[in-house]
Amino acid sequence: MAGDDDDSWKSMFEASGNFDEIDCQIEGLGRIDAVEQLYVAHTQAAIDSIAK
Repeated sequence: MAGDDDDSWKSMFEASGNFDEIDCQIEGLGRIDAVEQLYVAHTQAAIDSIAK
């Protein structure tokens, strides 16, 4: 996905010319704070919806 091979997503994004910069994060989505917070909020909403 993030390698320099011609068929990687990174290479295809770069080749498209649609982006000023490509920044690859090589870690799971759960390690990204904004995603973690969204997951927590959705989990809390689900709990709140069944607790009523």
